[in-house]
Parts: sequence; structure tokens; C-alpha cells
Amino acid sequence: MKNLLTRRYTLPLFCLLCSFAVLAVCSRSSPLYPTNDWVDANIYFTIGRGMHQSLMPYRDLLDHKGPLLYLLHWAAAAVSSTSFFGVWLLEVAAGWGFLYASARTMLLYCGRSWTFFSLPLLAACVYASPAFAQGDSAEEFCLPLLAMTLYFFLACFGPGKKLPSLWVFAVNGAAAGAIFWIKFTLLGLHFAWMAAFALLIWIGHRSFVRALAACGTFLGGMAAISVLILLPYALGGALPDLFQTYFVTNLTSYSSTPTHWSTPLYNLAVSGLETALDNPVWAVLALLGGVFFVFCRGILHPAAKAALLALAFFSGFFIWAGSMGWPYYGFPLSAYAALGFVCLGRLLQNLPTRLPRGAVHAGFVPALALSLALCLAFSPNVPFMKLKKEDLVQTKFASIIRQEGGQTLLNYGFLDGGFYLSSGITPSCRFFCRINLPNYQELEEPVRQLVEQGYFDFIVTREEGPLPGMEEHYELVCTEYQLYDGTLFPYSLFRKIA
Repeated sequence: MKNLLTRRYTLPLFCLLCSFAVLAVCSRSSPLYPTNDWVDANIYFTIGRGMHQSLMPYRDLLDHKGPLLYLLHWAAAAVSSTSFFGVWLLEVAAGWGFLYASARTMLLYCGRSWTFFSLPLLAACVYASPAFAQGDSAEEFCLPLLAMTLYFFLACFGPGKKLPSLWVFAVNGAAAGAIFWIKFTLLGLHFAWMAAFALLIWIGHRSFVRALAACGTFLGGMAAISVLILLPYALGGALPDLFQTYFVTNLTSYSSTPTHWSTPLYNLAVSGLETALDNPVWAVLALLGGVFFVFCRGILHPAAKAALLALAFFSGFFIWAGSMGWPYYGFPLSAYAALGFVCLGRLLQNLPTRLPRGAVHAGFVPALALSLALCLAFSPNVPFMKLKKEDLVQTKFASIIRQEGGQTLLNYGFLDGGFYLSSGITPSCRFFCRINLPNYQELEEPVRQLVEQGYFDFIVTREEGPLPGMEEHYELVCTEYQLYDGTLFPYSLFRKIA
């Protein structure tokens, strides 16, 4: 068993196994679930599917997340355009990246046995938490990049460590660029990371030129990944729409302008506390690890301790400075949970009585079993696993639409409920569903005019009766009730009057 643990391929394979097993239980994108009914996930996937029909995000299908997120869902739709299986594979890959980066962090301070034992428990603590939501969030895909950068910080900024080479700055710049084009409010960790190293090189090593070179290399990594991400949008003529939506709209409409300098700090304190209370396990691990690294002697250089506090502070500050947001906003902070397992591992090493070595080496097997048991017991998504696909309102409506030969569909007045996916129909208008922007009624005006003209074959609403403007051209086919996020909603299907 000891020889197996020391082989180079064992750790990445075990991380993949943990990610596969835990996300099979915790993510609604998994094949164990009938579908992922989260409206955000359906918006991303509808856009990804539309990109295979030459539709461009922002220009042809409107949403306000980053372009890389839609490119990822374009790749997922290439695997399967009729289910979330491709999305789930991307989640497994992201989970592998997070666990492998966290494992490398733990190996800096703990033995391989403890690292192997901790990995499945770390996976359960993070992915079975409420902040994980239903799976397929922008935060989830950024988590491995954050964990990787945290590893490089600890690997290069500890006592007696050498300054990182330029390739490390390039790699982390590329990671920052990827996050920037998924959700730029998650850049706080990378902002503090680069600032900490720049100050260390400039002030600590008295080399302004080298600090400038490090910053330039970091920005070069961001620029390189940005060119690759923006190229399809440039070729498709969608760059103006991208910048208008992703930057102008998000900065002026989605986030609120602080009324006082203390407002962002208030948001950080209140939302951070709510996130910790809602996700106590990984929050306590992160707090425990932070306290250990800051106050324990010989773990970090004094300057690195201050830098670690800056990383944690700016991670949360960037997330909540504009608004308190949704419960899943704080999920990226779970990247710090690995520090808690480092603390526990170091404490166990100092116990006067140690466990038998053979038992510790074999501990990862029961740890994986315990991890799955915890996921089944505590993941808020598990009850949804019991539903059958044929009983879902999405499946029932899709059957009616196909039987009557419907070619066009509108998800009207609410966020994407998964009806485009279930029916296999690609949206035929830019505003294919409501999005979370304060001025959505203004944005919805063009599609409201199409409804009044009878443009769509079928319309789905989350209301019992027809919405204004529908009466002349549409008749009610049926209404079905279904739970979403704990609320029983009426879903109504309307057919165009012949």
C-alpha cells in the first residue's frame, strides 16, 4: 500500500476518482439525476447549444456572464446536446483540478497518507455544501484555478523558499485571465497574489525591474488567454455586444453603486457571515487553517502571513463589494478549506500516540466511503434524485410540442426552465428568457412585441393564466405544478391559435 501511494500517477487518479464519485451524488448535472433544473445552468447550456447553430452569445442570445463560460458549455453540448452529461464531465474535470491543487498544497506540509485520507473528505465538505447550489455555476469552474494559485502562493512564499520563476507568473496570469472571462468579481485572490509578490520583489529584494517583469509576465498570461477566448467573438462580430453586456451592463445595472465608503465592507461582513453560517463545515476548516498559518511559527514567513490575510480579504471583497448577491457567491472561498486539513494533519503528527502506519495508509478507502455517505446525507440535491424524468413538466411539455410539430418556443417571463433542452428547440430570438437584471422589462420589450404578433409556435410561462398580450394569438394547452427551489410553481403551455 505504501508503494502504491508513492507512485506519481496515484494521486491524480485518486483525485479523479474522488471528483467522479462525489459529483455523481452532489451535482444535478450527473446522470443519476433526471436533469439539472437550475435556471442559471439552463441559460448557460441553452447558449452553448445555440452556438452550435451559429448563434453568438450577447449578439443573438442575451445573458451577462463571461464568454468563457459559454465556450465551456459549447464544448459540453458537443458531447451531448440532449442532456447535461457533457456539463457533468466538465464539472468532474474542474473537481479534479480543485482536488489535485489542494492535494499539492497539503503535501507541502503533510505526508501523503494524510493527504490521501483528507481528499475525499475535503470533496464532501465542499461539494455537498449549500453554496455549491445545483452544480454548474461559474464559481465552480473558477474553483480549481483559485486552488492552484493558492498552492503556488504557499509553495513560493514560505520561509526559505525561492522567488517563483517567470513561468509561474505566466501560468497564474493565464488562470486570472480565464477567471476574468468567466466572472471578473472572482479575481480578488489573483489581484492580491500578484500584488504580494510584486511588493516582495520590489521592497524585500530591492529589484524594481524584476517586479515590473513579474507583473508584465502575469499580464502577458492574462492577455494570451484573453486572445484565445475573444477570437471566436471577434470572428463572429459579437465583440461590441460582449463588452456592452459583460462590462457596461454588469457594472451599471447588476451591481449597486455604494452609497458610502463602508458599504462594500458591510456587504463583505454580512454576506461573509451568512455564507459561513450556511456552510459551516468548509467555513470552519478555512478559518481554522487561516488561524493556523497566521499564528503558528515556522509555517510561513511573516510577510507571507500578511499576504495570506490579504488574499482572503480581497477574495471576499471582490465578490461582495457590488452587492450581497446569492448564496452561491461565496463558494470560491472554499478553496481555503484545504488549509484546515493541513492544520489537522500537523496536529495529528504531534500527538504522543500515533496510529499504526498500515492503518493510516489504508485510511483513504473508508474515507472515500465516508465521503459518499456524507454527500448522500447532507447534499441538498439528493432528494431530487428520486424524481423520474417522465414526470417532469419539462418532459411533458416537450412531448406535446413534438407531437404538434412545434418549431419555435419562448420561455416567457422567467429564467430558463429547461424547456429548450427538453424540446430540443434552439431559441429564435435574442431575449429567449428573463435574466437577472433590474431593467429586464425594458430589454424584454422587443420579445413582447413578437408575442403580440403571434411569432412563436409555443410559449411556456410560470403563471396560471396568460400574460398580457398573449390572449389574441395563443390558447392554453395545459398547466402543471412543479417544485423549484422549494416553491410550488404553475407552469403553463400555450399554443399558437391556427
